[in-house]
Amino acid sequence: MVAVTSESFTGEMPRKSISKNRAKRNGIRSTESLSGVSTLVQHGPMMSASNAISVQKFHRAAELHSAGRVADAMSAYRELEALLPSLSQFWHFYGLATLQSGDLGAAARRLCRALLLTPSDANCLNRFACIFLSGGRPESAQKQLRRALSISPTLAEACYNLGEAERSLGNRAAALACFERAVAAAPENTAWQVSVATLLNDLGRATEARAILEPLEQKGALSAELFFQMGRARFDFCEAEEAVAYYHRALLANPSAPEGYNNLQLVQRSVGRMTEGVRTAVHGRTLRPSDPVLEYNLGDALLAAGKISEGYLQYSWRHLKDEVRVDRRGLPQEWNGSPATGNAALLLCHEQGIGDEIRFASCVRDIRRLYGGRVILEADPRLVPLFQRSFDDVTVIEKIRRSAEKIAVADCGPLVARENIGAYLMLGDMPRLVRPNLDAFSPVPGFLLPAVSELELWLRRFKDAGQHRSVGFCWRSGLRRPGWRHNDLEARQLAPLFEAAEFLPVCLQYDECDDEIRELEKVTGKPVYKPLEIDQKNELDRVAGMIAALDLVVSANTSVLFIAGAVGTPAIGLHGSRTAVFLGARNNPWLASEISVVKGGNRTWDQVIPEAAALIQKALGGEKSI
Repeated sequence: MVAVTSESFTGEMPRKSISKNRAKRNGIRSTESLSGVSTLVQHGPMMSASNAISVQKFHRAAELHSAGRVADAMSAYRELEALLPSLSQFWHFYGLATLQSGDLGAAARRLCRALLLTPSDANCLNRFACIFLSGGRPESAQKQLRRALSISPTLAEACYNLGEAERSLGNRAAALACFERAVAAAPENTAWQVSVATLLNDLGRATEARAILEPLEQKGALSAELFFQMGRARFDFCEAEEAVAYYHRALLANPSAPEGYNNLQLVQRSVGRMTEGVRTAVHGRTLRPSDPVLEYNLGDALLAAGKISEGYLQYSWRHLKDEVRVDRRGLPQEWNGSPATGNAALLLCHEQGIGDEIRFASCVRDIRRLYGGRVILEADPRLVPLFQRSFDDVTVIEKIRRSAEKIAVADCGPLVARENIGAYLMLGDMPRLVRPNLDAFSPVPGFLLPAVSELELWLRRFKDAGQHRSVGFCWRSGLRRPGWRHNDLEARQLAPLFEAAEFLPVCLQYDECDDEIRELEKVTGKPVYKPLEIDQKNELDRVAGMIAALDLVVSANTSVLFIAGAVGTPAIGLHGSRTAVFLGARNNPWLASEISVVKGGNRTWDQVIPEAAALIQKALGGEKSI
C-alpha cells in the first residue's frame, strides 16, 4: 500500500462533507448577485400597503445578504417569514442564507417552498442541489443540476456544481467537461479555471494543467489552490524542488491546510529529505488529528526514514483508510507475540494487494516459529497453491469472502469456531514482531517454492526461443494512480536496456499491452517474447515458475518484482523513490536478490535507465547473481 497524495488544497482527500472553502467554489457564496428581487415584485400582482412594506424590508435584507452580512440578513428574513408566505424569491434567498449558515435541513425546507411556488427557477434548483453537495449526496445533486440546466443551459454556477457532483461520483471526464462549460460561460472566474487545472492534474494531464495555471500566475490571479496545483504539476514533470517551492507558497497563503503538508512531505521524501518529510507529516497531522490518511502517511514517512518501531505503531491507521477498510467480525483477541497455549490456532488475516501480500509472506516462517502452534494463513486464492507448497507446516486457506458494501464485511466467526482459533494477527503487522530492524532480514534470496514442472516448462520454452539468457520486463502497475509517472514507465523507455546485452526479452506485463510492445519492438528492432499460454494476472503459481526460469527480472515496483524476489530470481527494481518499503535502507531489504535503482523526484526515467542498463550488462556479462 502506498502513501496517498492530496488532489486539492481545500480538501480533496475523502471527506463526507464539503468544506466552507469548497462551498464558496460551489456557488454557495454570499457575494453572489441577488438582483431580481425588485423586478419580481414590480411584475407581481396588486398588493396591500403592508405587503409593499414587507417587500421593501425583504429588499433591504437582500442588500445585507449581497454585501456578505449573512447573519444580519438571516435576522431580517426571520421577521418576514409570516409576512411573505407566497413570495418565491423570499424563500429562495432565505434558504440560500440558511445554507450559508450551515443549517442544511432548514435550508432544504425553505428552498423546497420556493420551488413549490416557482418550480422552473433554475437558480433555485442550483442552490437546492448545493444542499446535497454539502451533505455528501452527489447523486441527488446531479439530478437537480441536470434539471436546472435543462431549463437554463448556460447557467454557469449550475454547470460548475454539476462538475463537482460528477467529480464526487468519480466521473472525472464528465466533471472536466462541466467545469470547462462553466468557464466558457464565465471566463472571468479564475477559481473555476483552477478547478479545471485540478481535474487535469487528476487525469495525469499536467501539461494542460500548466497551460492554464501559468498564465493565471503571470496575471497575478494568485491563490493557495493555484500554488498547490502548480506544485502537483511541477512534480509530475519531475521538478521536485520547484514543487516544494510552490507547496511552501500555498502554505504561506493558507497555513492551516493539512493537504499542503501532506503533499509537501511526499515530495521532500522523493528527493531524500526524509527527516524533513517526517517533520512536515507531523505538522500536517496536528492540523487534523485522527485523519486516517494523514496518520497513515506519517507512519509511511517514519518507516521511510528508518524509524522502524515508531513507523510500525502508526502503520495500524491503514485499517481505517476507505480503500482497504474491512469490518472483520467474529475474531478473537489480537496476538501479542506469546507462544501458543494448548491447541488454539493463530490466524494470519489477509490484507492489501498481491505485492504486499507476498512481501509480508516472507515473515510467515518466523511467525510460525515464534508462535509454536498451529498457524492458519488467509491468502488471495491466486496465491494459495504457491503458499501451500512453500509453507508445509502452515494451513493455507482462501481469504474469507467480503461483502460488497461500502465498508466490506468479513464474517470470521465460523472459521474461528471450526478451527479453534485463539488469536489473530494481520499480515501487515507481522513485521512488527519479526522484522524490528534491518538486521532481522534474511540475506538469503527466495522464500517461496515454485512448481518444478512449471520451472522446467519455462526453461525449455525460453531455450527454444534461441537465446542463452532471458530477461523479464514489467514497466508499470495495473492501477493508474496520481503521480504515476514517478512509479511507472512507458514501455518505449526500456529501449536502451535492450542494447546492454544479448538476451531474450520476456514480457511480464500482466494486463493489455500489445500496442506498447509493438512500439517497443519498433524502436529496438527486437522481438519481445510474450507468453500467450498463461494468464499472468490470475495464474500466479504458474507465473512464479516462469519468473524462476528467468535469468533476470527488471520491473517497476509491482507484484512482478516481489514474485521475482520471493522465488530468488535476480532482479533490478525500478523505484520512483525510497518509500516505506526501504525502511531507510539503500536497497529493498525485503528482497535479497534485488538491486534497487531509485529515480527520485528530480529525475526522469530516461535519465535513470542507463543505470539499469549498466546493471544488466554486469549481470549478464558475468555470473548470474547480481
